[in-house]
Amino acid sequence: METSVIVRTKNEEKWIGAVLEVLGKQTYQNFETVIIDSGSTDRTLEIIKNFPVKLVQITQEEFSYPYALNVGCRASSAQKYFVIISAHAIPLNELFLEIGVKSFSDDNVAGAYGPIRTLADGSIWEKIYFNILCPFFELFTPERMIMKKSRMGVLGNTNSIIRRDLWEQYNFNEEYGLGGEDAEWASHCIKSGYVIIKNKKFIVQHSHSLSFMAFMKQWKYWASLTSPQKFQKIPFRNWKW
Repeated sequence: METSVIVRTKNEEKWIGAVLEVLGKQTYQNFETVIIDSGSTDRTLEIIKNFPVKLVQITQEEFSYPYALNVGCRASSAQKYFVIISAHAIPLNELFLEIGVKSFSDDNVAGAYGPIRTLADGSIWEKIYFNILCPFFELFTPERMIMKKSRMGVLGNTNSIIRRDLWEQYNFNEEYGLGGEDAEWASHCIKSGYVIIKNKKFIVQHSHSLSFMAFMKQWKYWASLTSPQKFQKIPFRNWKW
């Protein structure tokens, strides 16, 4: 198995079926899907039984963003790559995985990520930003942009793909209990001489139906993640970013 798709779930019945259906239709099929569930009480576990996935369960008390990812990566059979997507991030087309894997044509690429568009139930504020402003600014950037500096959003684990060998050398930092482990991992790789690729075609639909104030609060929070935080256990109603 060349690749594993790692998906973290907690009460994701609304979109997880659609995510797994699109994964099943990918042109690239040399992959497995590993789901790390943290105590779903809705129909999530019932839905995923209809798909060929590897299920790993952890408790609500064990959960943090990086811990769940590291558990999923350790349970993986993949030899080369980990694709990390949100349980409510639907690949935009059937070439998603093929595009992701092709990002590693150069040995100095540590990982790749791509843009986001909103789901059908995205708020007007999310749609303005992700469906209007982002595509406009993307007109002025190359299809594959080399990111040589780390900042908020670089290698965002809403939709990313990374090399297994580099993850084995440096796991996701579990001091980032509330998030930011993706940018921190990217920063470590860049400081080690690797690059991160932003590929405009490695794209998913993803949103949270946030109000304007909640949308601004979310961005302010992620922007604040510039240094490791102590591991913190958080209520599950708050972790779906």
